Amino acid sequence: MKIRVTAALAAATAVGLAFTLSACSGTTAAPSGAAGGASRATIPLLRAGLDFTLSSLDETKNIAADNVVGLSLETLVKFSPQGQVEPDLATSWSQTSPVTYVYHLRHGVKFWDGHPLTATDVAYSLNYDRAPGSDVAFGFTGVKAITATGPYTVTVTLTQPEANWKYVPAEENAFIFEKAFQQAHAATFGQPGTLVMGSGPWVVDSLDPTKGAQVTANPDWWGGKVPIQRIAFTFYSSETSEALAMRAGEIDFAPTVNSPKSFEATSGAKLLTTSSCDNAFFGMNVTQPGWDDVHVRRAVAYAINRGDVIAANGGYATPIYTLTPPQLLTAVASQSQVNALLGSIPLYQYNLAKAKQEMAESAYPHGFSATITIDNYGNDANIDQVIAAELAKIGIRLQLKEVQVTAWQAVENGPTAKRSTAFAGGGCFQPDPGTYADFLGSANTQPGGWNFSDYAPQAVDKLLASGLATSNPAQRFAAYSELFKQLQQDEPYVGLFVSDRITALSSKFAWPDFNPWWWDGAYALGITSAA
Repeated sequence: MKIRVTAALAAATAVGLAFTLSACSGTTAAPSGAAGGASRATIPLLRAGLDFTLSSLDETKNIAADNVVGLSLETLVKFSPQGQVEPDLATSWSQTSPVTYVYHLRHGVKFWDGHPLTATDVAYSLNYDRAPGSDVAFGFTGVKAITATGPYTVTVTLTQPEANWKYVPAEENAFIFEKAFQQAHAATFGQPGTLVMGSGPWVVDSLDPTKGAQVTANPDWWGGKVPIQRIAFTFYSSETSEALAMRAGEIDFAPTVNSPKSFEATSGAKLLTTSSCDNAFFGMNVTQPGWDDVHVRRAVAYAINRGDVIAANGGYATPIYTLTPPQLLTAVASQSQVNALLGSIPLYQYNLAKAKQEMAESAYPHGFSATITIDNYGNDANIDQVIAAELAKIGIRLQLKEVQVTAWQAVENGPTAKRSTAFAGGGCFQPDPGTYADFLGSANTQPGGWNFSDYAPQAVDKLLASGLATSNPAQRFAAYSELFKQLQQDEPYVGLFVSDRITALSSKFAWPDFNPWWWDGAYALGITSAA
């Protein structure tokens, strides 16, 4: 299951690239993919498939809604194809103190109902996103206040300095909608019949939880002509069904492909791939019997063959042996410094003999039995079965309880969460090691947070805070180096692989600027008719 472990679970940086953003003053710019839209052929219809259903378009209740509302609700800033932050609803912004960011809004933006967008709408939306219990609140844990300080000025005040805050308003857990509309439909906001009210390039027309959703071009969009007139989403019960629909010519586009080899074979479609830092890991709840022993957790790290797990995922991935990809550290250090750090910490590469030795040193030398909850999304069940088979070799007997994705989310971060040891994938949505703070630490053990290992030593909280408290690269690298060492010593999460981002697109269409950042924002702006 893909979870937003950055700013939701969500969001999700090109491997090996370092990006910077200083306090800056942006200028009004055409959105990525929209430039030159008036001169290219208009596409009447793009048919998209999703291998799950949506009952609401309110992301705070279901983060998967971003597949649809990402085309319709906008953010203050956005990522360029190169991973740089650039203007969106905010034309300029500045950091006026270590904890204060001021955003100046674009004038003349209107919601689909004709009402103007103001700072009040923006502040209300972001405060709604960060409210307790929201599925996307994890990106705002360091926020003290978000206020409208003028008709077109929004001020964000943090509780303490956060060097990676500059990326958060570009992530898809920070969508902007109309305040008056949400308040008038508070009980049904996002649901069929009510839907949402945004300012983006596509207007949400319909949602049927049993069938799909539809959006149409906004003729009054501030960014110019919208190149695709209508996008129709169809919901499928599985990725196999979705692939068969693409083979039959029923859909043109599968935004996310989780089983690339089987999808390609079944659909006959050509896949588009790009590198990412979307990671997968096995998290062990350190408060539960068995998993509470560090020798057991180290044994698990040694016992899992990353190659087997990647095969179960359908390939298109690179093994890793740390919780998050070490490439993120290149934002604050040189590659040689990162390599030196990796050489100084245990990496627990596959070694069954060492795994058995660690079990022998644990309080559970003969192993133990445990039930873990798994979701039925993508390849997750296949991966869990591989992990269960490999852990059985060291005496850990796992009973897999498979549930629907929404039930799995409730187990891991719901309001009455009883967290389960589990496999999960983390969407990497900002090029900064500060992404750790979005799911590690004591704050994220609470409902709505994704630290489902319940691993929250005070030392980790301090290191997370230290890494965010300064913009000095050397100081940040020192803090994250210690954090890497602490995590590798305690091993609450076993890093498994970094996956490519993969989509499938009919040969009738092209995507010239397909890139690691396509998922953030109105991604369909980049799709054109094939030459």
